[in-house]
Amino acid sequence: MYRHAVIGLDGYTLTEQEIAWLKHKTPKGVILFARNVQSPEQVKALLNDVRKYGGKHVWAAIDEEGGRVHRMPWAPFHNRIQAADFGALYAQEPEAAIKGVFTDAYKAGQALKALGFTHNCAPVLDVFYPQGHPIIGNRAYAADTEVITTLGKACMFGLLDAGIDAIGKHFPGHGRADADSHVAMPVVDADLDTILAEADAFTRLFKFGLKHVMTAHVSYPNIHHEVGTFSSFWLQTILKEKLGFIGDVWSDDLCMKGTGMDVPSAAAKAFHSGCTVLLVCEAAGVKAFMDACQ
Repeated sequence: MYRHAVIGLDGYTLTEQEIAWLKHKTPKGVILFARNVQSPEQVKALLNDVRKYGGKHVWAAIDEEGGRVHRMPWAPFHNRIQAADFGALYAQEPEAAIKGVFTDAYKAGQALKALGFTHNCAPVLDVFYPQGHPIIGNRAYAADTEVITTLGKACMFGLLDAGIDAIGKHFPGHGRADADSHVAMPVVDADLDTILAEADAFTRLFKFGLKHVMTAHVSYPNIHHEVGTFSSFWLQTILKEKLGFIGDVWSDDLCMKGTGMDVPSAAAKAFHSGCTVLLVCEAAGVKAFMDACQ
């Protein structure tokens, strides 16, 4: 399964273990976090080394949503505004908001491309829900799926025009969740019609060419007994068959507590449920995953 993995790295440079994995258990890609970021020159050198040992086709991803979710403390990343601020602008000046989102994403995408990245974990397509846990909060564009679709589309095309693949998240929806899936298992108490209506931005962006979607480590007990990431109902019956998605399905980080299981078990279950990209971000989880892969 390592060929389907996007793995986190330990630091600013590759460890001997990571070099061995890249040579002999080459993953689909790597994902960088603040712990991997020191300067533009260092990031570029790190990704060059990843491809030196793993091959030129290894993906490089990052979370650069803008606002409070960013990894690189320099322009144009550290001073981008929140998605919710663009949503508020849209209510007053729709064209200015659309142009602003596109330009913001395009500039970030250009900078990412220059550093060697291929994918950005954005846009957030979750609905803002006032009673939901603030882990999403102002990362969402709005409470209205029409606004989310319009601004999410602008973000997607801004990234694509810069040569970066966009990853829409978190399917089928994290906005209503009552917890942060990094530390606990969130629950969404809603019926299927409600969830599908709130996931409309995903459906519509698929038609505009969104080729990557990230799952939610969220339980929807009124609909299906399995968490979204581990549910063939959500990933096969709904996402692929009903909504017609034909791209790559990324699991959210399989090291999160919200999976409720160890990383190798989570990876196997996510893969067999329909995830084509297995995101394993933390060093200990990467080692456990790689050790379990034959």
